[in-house]
Amino acid sequence: MVFQTIAGPEICFLSLIGALGLAEIASAPVVSLALEPSLSLSFVKMGEEMVEQVTADKPLAGVRIIELSTMVTASLSSMMLAAQGADVIKVEPVGIGDPMRFIGSQKNGISALFANCNRGKRGLAVNLKDPKGQDLLQRLAADADVLVHNYRDGVMRRLNLGSEKLREANPKLIYAAITGFGKEGPKSQDPAYDHVIQALTGYTAVQAEDGVPEYMKTLVADKITAYTVAQGITAALLARASTGEGQHIDLSMLQSCLFFLWPDGMMRQTLLADDVTDLAPMADYYRVSETADGYISIAAATDDHWRGVSIVIDRPEIMEDNRFNSIFARSANVALLLKELDGAFADLSTVDALARLKEHDVPCAACLFPDDVIANEQVSAVGALGLEEHPLLGPMRVAEPPVQLAGLQAHIERPCPVHGQHSSEIALEAGLDEAEISVMQEAGILTGN
Repeated sequence: MVFQTIAGPEICFLSLIGALGLAEIASAPVVSLALEPSLSLSFVKMGEEMVEQVTADKPLAGVRIIELSTMVTASLSSMMLAAQGADVIKVEPVGIGDPMRFIGSQKNGISALFANCNRGKRGLAVNLKDPKGQDLLQRLAADADVLVHNYRDGVMRRLNLGSEKLREANPKLIYAAITGFGKEGPKSQDPAYDHVIQALTGYTAVQAEDGVPEYMKTLVADKITAYTVAQGITAALLARASTGEGQHIDLSMLQSCLFFLWPDGMMRQTLLADDVTDLAPMADYYRVSETADGYISIAAATDDHWRGVSIVIDRPEIMEDNRFNSIFARSANVALLLKELDGAFADLSTVDALARLKEHDVPCAACLFPDDVIANEQVSAVGALGLEEHPLLGPMRVAEPPVQLAGLQAHIERPCPVHGQHSSEIALEAGLDEAEISVMQEAGILTGN
């Protein structure tokens, strides 16, 4: 029987049930209950197990994802999918687990970075070099919807967890393999981290000052890849709704970051004709203005915006200058234009400068430091940040998921797992009995609770 609770009219979402690979039960009787939208839940009874089902704000409910990874790319992508309802099992090696647990600010062996990339998951610690550990993962994959990993090409095959093997056992499995540089080419087997990918894909050149390359000082390559992975997995789930078949996904940090940078960062490398007019790249527009007590960002784009800026700084003649009085002219002379702003706001406080710019509808903001971001009234107004309690970390400030499906603010209820926190629970779900689990624990193949 399908038990379904919905808000509003009693509508059966059987096509969505099919999208999760449960089409075989789509003709089962449906029980519907009207609830408030924020309480909307639905379940499918499969044997003795009650599986949460799709609602508008939890479109991935009922989808099980197995994540085998270290660091950010797979971790962040699967956390985003957990926020939309997926049951994510994070698989870590025995011992210290994911090294990300120990990078940066931390408490009780869990870093803030790890916590920020692994909320909403259950944790399994297992030795995949042991045949019994491999067997456990094969069992889990046989009943999973998605497996995602970021190991170098060939590692999973050597662990008897390759795509072909697991998808032969489970044709509905979506197997996502993340690499640093792709499967082909001279760097295909090289280790890849954010810094290296930034350098190879031109990000350090875009950030260059006076010809000296600079990093974007955040894990931009890792996070861009994570968003790309999440999009690829959801697209594959949608394809499976029509075909009934899973698939293999290959995705590299290199290509993800090039695709992301290309629209603006590679404008001058796009048009190949001989008669192209080369104007300033977007990077040249990124410049902050100093005020009497801080810095502001101005994103003037239209004639009206620049007219407003010229009035605020008491330089109306700027918009009478043929070098600056049209969007094409400004594009050709952006360096000169921005030079006109040097010191223009030095006598104004940040508050006064922003107020005057706002009077003329000029896009602008103060350049905030992290503590100021947290206290910002606009950040608070949209509910972008929340608080949660972790059993080992204590109180935590978290970023809430930005996608408000059904108009509801999402919240990831489950905090990041302690290393191996759910190992026994997950092994039982995979079909091992308590005696088998005990043997694996005594041998150090399975660790944690």
